[in-house]
Amino acid sequence: MQTLKRTMLILVIAAVVLTAGIFFAPRFLAYSTNYTKADAIVILLGPVFNDRERHARDLIEKGMADYLIIPAYNKTLHLDQKTLKPLPDNPDKKNINSNSKPVIPEYYEDTHLELIEAKKTMKRHGLKSAIFVSSPYHMRRIQIMVNKEFDHSSEYYFSPTPFEKAPTNAWELKASDWKKVRREYVKILWFVIYFPWTREETAG
Repeated sequence: MQTLKRTMLILVIAAVVLTAGIFFAPRFLAYSTNYTKADAIVILLGPVFNDRERHARDLIEKGMADYLIIPAYNKTLHLDQKTLKPLPDNPDKKNINSNSKPVIPEYYEDTHLELIEAKKTMKRHGLKSAIFVSSPYHMRRIQIMVNKEFDHSSEYYFSPTPFEKAPTNAWELKASDWKKVRREYVKILWFVIYFPWTREETAG
């Protein structure tokens, strides 16, 4: 009888933990911070890029940064007399998601590659702080990767685009939203698994 009660208690606790995890899963992903003026806005690529770029440009217009970096396209723009003007491309770079970079292992997450490129771009231009922009469900993974890849002494902020719908209350999510949430957790888990094995030269 005692064994049965103990088993039932464990099952109840497990069910409560699982339910709580599902309930808070979307909200955990939609990470954001307050922000102040930074050196750069960094946009991470995704299916609905226009919504992300729109938010990034709004931040530029509000005076939140003078540089706009789109690492997936190796594109850097600088605010000059209230106009964003592209800086010359780094001649050694191509689209970072191409297969032309044998130094980078194939198992690296695309977002991880973008952040590595963003870090190099910021270093090249002497930029010390950034506001990272992406879709709401994407932000927690970005925050985890930034904490691993970037200098902790610098200032980094996280601002999801408000133009992309991403409900955080579990009861409001549609099947397509839950698919996005599951995919994000799988990607976070994969990054946590492989990051300890990353090569030092790719972090420079």
